[in-house]
Amino acid sequence: MKISGFTIVKNAIKLQYPVVESIKSILPIVDEYIVLVGRSEDGTVDLIKSIGSDKVRIVENEWRDDFKYGGEIFSHLTNIALGECKGDWAFSLQADEVIHEKDLPKLKKLIEKCDGKPSVKTISLRFIHFYGDYRTYNPYSHRKACRIIRNTGEVVSIGDAVAFALRGAPRRILEGPKEHYVKSNIRIYHYTSVKDPSKLAEKASLLRGHYGREHVRPPDSFQYNLTMMKRFRKSHPKVMEERIAAFNSPLPPYRSRWLKPKFYSYLLQHGYKG
Repeated sequence: MKISGFTIVKNAIKLQYPVVESIKSILPIVDEYIVLVGRSEDGTVDLIKSIGSDKVRIVENEWRDDFKYGGEIFSHLTNIALGECKGDWAFSLQADEVIHEKDLPKLKKLIEKCDGKPSVKTISLRFIHFYGDYRTYNPYSHRKACRIIRNTGEVVSIGDAVAFALRGAPRRILEGPKEHYVKSNIRIYHYTSVKDPSKLAEKASLLRGHYGREHVRPPDSFQYNLTMMKRFRKSHPKVMEERIAAFNSPLPPYRSRWLKPKFYSYLLQHGYKG
């Protein structure tokens, strides 16, 4: 049994993606890692090459968005990267997603177990969505998604690449027959909202066109909403240590969400998620 890792990335340095940390986080358990790199302005290809592993294979291409709606360009690109994978299983890890080293043995064992069950097409993982800094997270963002798939061509990325589905199926695989997926409590550490605020605003502006929102005026600065945020008190993956040490939090002093009147109205609308 062989495992491929794969991701897509463009302008990783300019937009402060922790893509090197992401790749390194699962490199010990994969046999190859496919990185689909869009034409960049900042040396992203050289950054990926700096990892220095013969497991990593870079595929360069031009990112042309012929969809202009719903972020579908990202699932299209993810499927191109998936098509380059040669492993029996393919592990999709986006450029701002990292796996904790303590979970690698459990992940490898789980994939090996699922390999002997032909009905299992995917494995879903849970998320910790960090927000603003490395001590704050949002429990209300999407809580689970398939990231490990049996690489037979049956499963494809859909939408804006958050989810996977059986080819031709009308809905994501987690909404289909239970024998097609295995749920895991292993976490993806998701750092998409931890950047310099100017980079968050720049990223939001760049994404508008991919979601059919060209008419929306881009933000002058990123506006943080801390109403539902929680404090993170556990450890981060070791590969993130240097990046975390160099980061200065832009957030105000932490205040428990239970002390914020707006949180109670949020609870009535969305329920409790801890």
